Amino acid sequence: MDPTTLFTYERHVDSRSLHGRTLLVTLGAFSDAGSAQDLLDDHLLNTLSSRVVGRLDLDQVYDYAGRRPEVTLELDHFDGYEKPEILLHEVTDPDGEAFFLLTGPEPSFQWERVASALRIVVDQLGIERTLMAQSFPAPVPHTRELPVTRFAGDPDSIEVRRTMPGTFRLRAPFTALLTIRLAESGHEVVGLVAHVPQYLHEMSYPDAAIALLSAVGEEKGPRLPVDALEAQAIPIRETVAAQIAAQEQLQEMVAGLEHQYDRMITSGAGTEVPRAEDIAAEVEQYLAGFTEDDAPPGDDGPHGGSTGDDSDDDPDAPES
Repeated sequence: MDPTTLFTYERHVDSRSLHGRTLLVTLGAFSDAGSAQDLLDDHLLNTLSSRVVGRLDLDQVYDYAGRRPEVTLELDHFDGYEKPEILLHEVTDPDGEAFFLLTGPEPSFQWERVASALRIVVDQLGIERTLMAQSFPAPVPHTRELPVTRFAGDPDSIEVRRTMPGTFRLRAPFTALLTIRLAESGHEVVGLVAHVPQYLHEMSYPDAAIALLSAVGEEKGPRLPVDALEAQAIPIRETVAAQIAAQEQLQEMVAGLEHQYDRMITSGAGTEVPRAEDIAAEVEQYLAGFTEDDAPPGDDGPHGGSTGDDSDDDPDAPES
């Protein structure tokens, strides 16, 4: 199906006049742990100058029966129907530079068509870098820095190398497909995932939105204010601290998570991962220190072992 008919600009907007370096995407995924995306959207759209410039035809790609919108039955009539929408906002940052914010629920259908439609929009707006912001519940304590890991279409485009500590097979969110398709078209895409303490993920947790906005700035996105979010975070931090202090079982749980988190950081899992070219440069520098008559330690023979060691012929010799 034609992807060009899925997205439309607002009638009062001349799309030829729209330009911006960054697109920030907060579309729904698995979950919005700590309401991080909702808080981020509400914060940006209520503290910075913004306007809606375009929208997806959600009727074609949303499962209303599977995710029913809310409506108010007031005595004898309905009111306050919450229409789901995927909207493109033009937002002006504190420095007066425009960027774009894509908000709304995860599409239910026609993912490839939606991804193609958004790729066309990215091309039209001259977007140089797309940032995906989302969150998920994780076994981390609220008493430590909230981790924000990264993923990307091209890992070399990540500025701060904080990735997940392993390989995982999971059910794909739409943002994963969008990342892949934009990267295939030559666009820079970086995903930011806030790890929200699993015992707090069902509550509104402003620290998650603050961490995401800080990561946006680290990944060459706009530098965005967090003062209003900080004001919201203070009473929530105090409430959480008071509730945990009142229950010994919660204190033990948090202490266990702190021990696990600190051990991970000490082992180096929380440090930045070097880029491939950095590793290659270090290897070249290391090898350059040897003359033709030298060899790196452990490289005494053509197969990396000592030619005088006949342990390979001994069936009882221990395996390396």
